[in-house]
Amino acid sequence: MKLRFHHGLEMLGAGLTLGGVLLAAPLPVSAQIVFDGNILWNNNNNTLAGQFTGAVTNVDSVAACPTKTAFLVGTSDYTNNDLVDPFLSSALNIVNPVFQPGAGSPAYAGNVGHGKTVNVPADGFFTPVCFTGAIGPNPLDDWTQGWTYFDSSGATRQDLHLPGMPDPRATAILAGNFYVDRTLAADSNYVLRGVTRFKDQTTLTIPPGVVIFGERSTQGTLVIERGAKINAQGTKESPIIFTSDDAPGLQARGGWGGVWLLGRAVCNCVNTAAGDSCISEGGFIGQFGGTDDNDNSGTLRYVRVEYSGFPIAVDNELNSFTFDGVGRNTTIDHIQAHRGADDGVEFFGGVAQVKYVVSTDGGDDGYDWQMGFRGKAQFVVVRCLADKVGYTPGVAPDKGIEADNNEFNFDTPNGPRSTPTISNFTFVGDRRSGGTLTGCTLGVHFRRGTSGAVLNSIIYNWKQQAFRIEQDATFRQACAPVQPGVYCSSPVGVPALTGTVFVSRAFPNPFAKSVAIHFALPKSAHVSVSLYSADGRLIKTLADGPMTGGEHTLTWQTGASVPAGVYMYRVVADGAVAQGKVLRVN
Repeated sequence: MKLRFHHGLEMLGAGLTLGGVLLAAPLPVSAQIVFDGNILWNNNNNTLAGQFTGAVTNVDSVAACPTKTAFLVGTSDYTNNDLVDPFLSSALNIVNPVFQPGAGSPAYAGNVGHGKTVNVPADGFFTPVCFTGAIGPNPLDDWTQGWTYFDSSGATRQDLHLPGMPDPRATAILAGNFYVDRTLAADSNYVLRGVTRFKDQTTLTIPPGVVIFGERSTQGTLVIERGAKINAQGTKESPIIFTSDDAPGLQARGGWGGVWLLGRAVCNCVNTAAGDSCISEGGFIGQFGGTDDNDNSGTLRYVRVEYSGFPIAVDNELNSFTFDGVGRNTTIDHIQAHRGADDGVEFFGGVAQVKYVVSTDGGDDGYDWQMGFRGKAQFVVVRCLADKVGYTPGVAPDKGIEADNNEFNFDTPNGPRSTPTISNFTFVGDRRSGGTLTGCTLGVHFRRGTSGAVLNSIIYNWKQQAFRIEQDATFRQACAPVQPGVYCSSPVGVPALTGTVFVSRAFPNPFAKSVAIHFALPKSAHVSVSLYSADGRLIKTLADGPMTGGEHTLTWQTGASVPAGVYMYRVVADGAVAQGKVLRVN
């Protein structure tokens, strides 16, 4: 959805320590397009050139790179992008998708194929990992399990499938303007009636497991205005759910208005630094923007928004989650947008930072930004499910990311340029076509003057290109000199002991007769090192006893009885675990 009416990226890291080795700073940029460390597969015609589209047209005198193309950005400027199968076939399961790449995937550094994970910024937000895509290689890495929901038929009412929820459960009404704090009851559900607003200096607290039904007849919508906060902290076992009040079998996109956070961070729709305010889409939601990039609109954790996005005009629907001018001190992690009528997650200006996001099967784009957005994101899954025309009138799923600087003034004199940094996304499209199936066109679409960095992401199965750049104002952001990316080669890097990093890796990988398991201990500890088959059987224990702090290397010598295939190694030190996969070849 689009409105009608100190620039540049932060340094992408001053250096990263892995296993005690300081690696060079990756890719310092300013107002620059960076596209590196990504896996592209089965998009368009599945040739490398077919993954990219866009060339400068009508170049004016300001343009510094009149011959720049998206293909050159993705292959010549940034050389760590690969055309290789990430082993994501299970992600196409409509009912029970698995977004973790299969064993031996080239998405995991150290495996055959890709192995070019670019270092993320060492800025305290990004987690340094050596895999591409949203989910790592280990059995417990799949953070999407247990709290997400993928029903595409609307047949299952959310108040009936939460484990342990009383049935029936007490239901209360949530409506009107709130000028004082409100804490919802943990043993009740709620009907969101009309546009419900929390005003400046108030907090809405929602306990785990509460379900809030947006009322279709009154277009129920939740708005957290500037200066207000939401404290919605669910758990994996008891997520907080916002859904429609439609009856089972009738739940469909557009049932209510979604969740809106309005903040005081800087935007470029108007000169917010001078005291102007932006008007949120729809016109009735409210005003946002300001001068405080450190603003705090509260916490969203383990929160799902389903079947939202009622239409306010023809081809003009509301999003599932909308973050208007949201500041970096807002906490947003483990959220899912499912089957909304418009974008799953959209950012209008501000510097919101998000982790562990799932955006599935919306009516437009999975992840959207504009109006000077300069936030960060890591570990995000976007899936686009092709839909039948008429299932939701006027709605067709579109792109993984639609990225703008400003819709009406591409070069933005009113404030900062859109320059977000995102890493470890998994974009899954749907190439089914023919008959009445529509949508799922582009993986990532940079346009209207945006800048930004897309790192270490998988873009898979989109009907058109993986990466499209459009318009001269956008191409000019790709003109700056490029510094080679620095990428890690360790399969695993996980926090282990307080204040330290415990890293393990295996080499060579793949191997024929022997493989070395190397790990660094921050201090003396009891350590076990074991090898397992792909089906979890213990194959070999290399160590099980005390070890001193420092670097250690153990070697697994395989005999003729060990067949070729994928094996997992596991290093445990004082309860902390580092593990990875190795491939034995004949």
